[in-house]
Amino acid sequence: MSVMDRRDFVKSLSVAVGTAALAGVTPLGSAQEKAGGGKPVGAKTMYEVFALKYAGPFDRKLAMVLFNNGWAEDISIYYYIWAIRNKATGETTLVDTGTGHTWPKERNVTSYVPPETLVARLGVKPEQVTRVVVTHMHFDHIGGMENMEFAKLYPKAKFYIQKKEFDFWVKSPLALRPPYKPLQWIPGTQGMADLAKTSQLVVVDGDKVIGPDMELLLLPGHTPGLQGVLVPTAKGQTIVGSDSAHLFRSFKEDIPSGLITNMPAWLESYDKMRAKAPVENMFPGHDTGMLMKFPKVFEDITQLA
Repeated sequence: MSVMDRRDFVKSLSVAVGTAALAGVTPLGSAQEKAGGGKPVGAKTMYEVFALKYAGPFDRKLAMVLFNNGWAEDISIYYYIWAIRNKATGETTLVDTGTGHTWPKERNVTSYVPPETLVARLGVKPEQVTRVVVTHMHFDHIGGMENMEFAKLYPKAKFYIQKKEFDFWVKSPLALRPPYKPLQWIPGTQGMADLAKTSQLVVVDGDKVIGPDMELLLLPGHTPGLQGVLVPTAKGQTIVGSDSAHLFRSFKEDIPSGLITNMPAWLESYDKMRAKAPVENMFPGHDTGMLMKFPKVFEDITQLA
């Protein structure tokens, strides 16, 4: 083939590739065909979301979990952590750490299953846990960090916390004042402070992508720096919102829980969530419906999405 022939061939090939691109067709062998382990460009990583009920039921006044609505009405809640599993690889992100083992013993809680037992029951091996998202630092979400227990159980995991949340509970003297102290579990808070001295803790300031199509959302209101996790699932975009609401009703009725640090911030957080996922794909922190109304996959474990 002559030099001119080669030039004509290259030109014709370029035209063909360009035409195919304009038509929405990716030529075979193109670098745009596949990316990241054979995943087609533009295809979202798909996740499964599970609720792992580790304690409860606990009875509360409805008004405690639905702002000033129902002081005469009792309601039951459960304590959960969540698992977000990559359908293709099995890589798993845990959301929150539970109360830890000491708190249930001190309060004679009999309906308690160690969260790590539930994670294993789901079939997740410790090495498959690559992320732990700490949504906020209340006792029932941070207790598993006592003596850095969760970090030892899942040594390959990075732990994610919002800067506003970490700074308030670890550094601010306000966190030890009467309105806040009962919501703390000091050994868990200390465990997070200790973890900050290692490479396992990642302090995030605002929204942040932390994995394939997985994004942390800053959702203040319940606490100064609560965060949720946004992922694509078979049901569409899905948010594990933890205590951004205690009940599904909060999202549907635009009413937060009775434990609110900043009401305007909560309302703005709800608007933010609603803009990113349908209400039916927003999962709150303590609603019994997550255990009772979704497919059961193992004892105390249901698949939400």
